[in-house]
Amino acid sequence: MIVLWSKDRVIGGLVVGSRTQRDFSPADMNLLIAVGAQIANAIERSSMYEETRQAYEDLRRTQEQLLHSEKLAAVGQLISGVAHELNNPLTAILGYSQLLTTSGQAGPQAMEYAEKLYKQAQRTHRIVQNLLSFARQRKPERVAVNLNQVVEEALALRDYDLRISNVRLHLDLAPHLPVTAADPHQLQQVFLNVVNNAVDAILEYAREGDIWVRTDVQGDRLLVEFTDSGPGVKDPSRVFDPFYTTKPVGKGTGLGLSICYGIISEHGGSIRVRNSPPLGATFSIELPWQAPEKGAETSSDARMISSSQGGRILLVDDDESVLEAVGEVLRGREHRVEFARSAEQAQALLSRADFEAIVVDLHLLVNRNGLNLWEWLATTKPSQASRLILMSAGAETASDVEIYSRNGCRILHKPFKATEIITVVEDGLRQVPSAPIDR
Repeated sequence: MIVLWSKDRVIGGLVVGSRTQRDFSPADMNLLIAVGAQIANAIERSSMYEETRQAYEDLRRTQEQLLHSEKLAAVGQLISGVAHELNNPLTAILGYSQLLTTSGQAGPQAMEYAEKLYKQAQRTHRIVQNLLSFARQRKPERVAVNLNQVVEEALALRDYDLRISNVRLHLDLAPHLPVTAADPHQLQQVFLNVVNNAVDAILEYAREGDIWVRTDVQGDRLLVEFTDSGPGVKDPSRVFDPFYTTKPVGKGTGLGLSICYGIISEHGGSIRVRNSPPLGATFSIELPWQAPEKGAETSSDARMISSSQGGRILLVDDDESVLEAVGEVLRGREHRVEFARSAEQAQALLSRADFEAIVVDLHLLVNRNGLNLWEWLATTKPSQASRLILMSAGAETASDVEIYSRNGCRILHKPFKATEIITVVEDGLRQVPSAPIDR
């Protein structure tokens, strides 16, 4: 046997035999050693070629991931800007619709229209929030979530695409589903990925199709199942492998389902796929559930709280519709409201007088010269800094909001309901002495 060497390691052996018993001469041995060296060299080159090819393939996939991440980042920035522009008019619409329904001056028909207007504004708000949640990168969290709600919010993001693609949704959501400790944004990402794959599978072979979504409780596990009318999965054992994809080049990276597998595993659950003839593929997701904490929750749709003594309020926003609507809501509670349309105007008013509440849009907190209104108040008028209420329209980063929240600022996310702004403002008024009234 001739040992095959590659540099300083053994990579194999060359076994030479003869049909008749014979001794190999020195010349034979030299020839076999030379042949073995050539074979070892060929094996080494083949191995190097395979390693190079694999390294190139890994680099190409990494570049695809990087481009995908950059696209997501750009989409996130775009959505944040759009959310800011949409949430301001939505705040006005919600405010005016609630004012109309609580004024007591509208007839039955007007009340019905106002309720419909309010519900559609809320629906628009949910769509904007779902887009923000999906596009914005967040730290993983564990909160009590309603799985049915997460499923519905994920499907709402694809509602329009499903309709124009002639893909029909069939929901069978179990009522009174227990809550589970999970990251709702990560679960939404998983559900969207599964639905996207189902739609692609259906439209690859047909012009229309169906997706069935079911939730259920099985012992101590929550079940979410997605079944499509597509052709099924070619190799169910490999669908969760990284970079495995059956889609054409440029259509998919093969990372979606492997990421889903990681997310569900981190939640202590499992995700499996099977073919369900005569239908297509069925993705089954199981998650553990925790019993909900006892204690009633306060509904955010509660009626207006009882009126309190009016206070002096400064409202700072550059959107006229927000100033008018929120100002009308607060004046309806007998508060005295003054307006500022920039940080400079707010600073000038605060230099001359004190206010019981200062409601400021977060993106106006810093003026053109870089002066931060909250920092200026904390230095020059500390008692006023504690009365700051910030409104966020969604364009700000989560870290910015968290910093101000940690420093005692109350945060209102646009679009908010009339009851929410009243509750936050009047809770603050009860904690501070009245500001002097200018004569």
